[in-house]
Amino acid sequence: MESDRSNNYEEKDIQVSRTIEIKNLTEEIKYMLSSMGDGRSSVSPYDTAWVSFIGETNNGSERPLFPSCLQWIVDNQLADGSWGEELVFCIYNRLSNTLACVVALTLWNTCLHKRNKGVMFIKENLSKLETGEVENMTCGFEFVFPALLEKARQLDIDIPYDAPVLTDIYARREVKFTT
Repeated sequence: MESDRSNNYEEKDIQVSRTIEIKNLTEEIKYMLSSMGDGRSSVSPYDTAWVSFIGETNNGSERPLFPSCLQWIVDNQLADGSWGEELVFCIYNRLSNTLACVVALTLWNTCLHKRNKGVMFIKENLSKLETGEVENMTCGFEFVFPALLEKARQLDIDIPYDAPVLTDIYARREVKFTT
């Protein structure tokens, strides 16, 4: 009986500690993002999308913890439906950026017309991975892209998950996992 109470207190202490730690880390991220100012760091659609995935629950509803990241995604889609560097086209980078932004828009159920335009870009350009130069492949692409695809699949985003080019990417990932 005494040990059950002790265990309950320990579990509650751990939960409180985790909550405090999460709040402290959140405040640290907010401070870092607000103190960067313009020019200190270039904006990456991929990184911005991942930050936009972070949510908070307030009064029983989930909302983005960093809504400015989601707004950046909404405001910075390129004319072809993708996200990325407008003047330099690298298929690996463009697809990673676009898929991350599509996942973010879908996750928060916003700007579905932009999300759909991004999905069309992915469908129309996925085959370009077959001819993309491997030396231009974004570092870790074979890990990052499948992880994003899994998030997209969980959100029921209509992407050709069985495309042969994706099988090749999964194979590259497995080789790296085993070596």
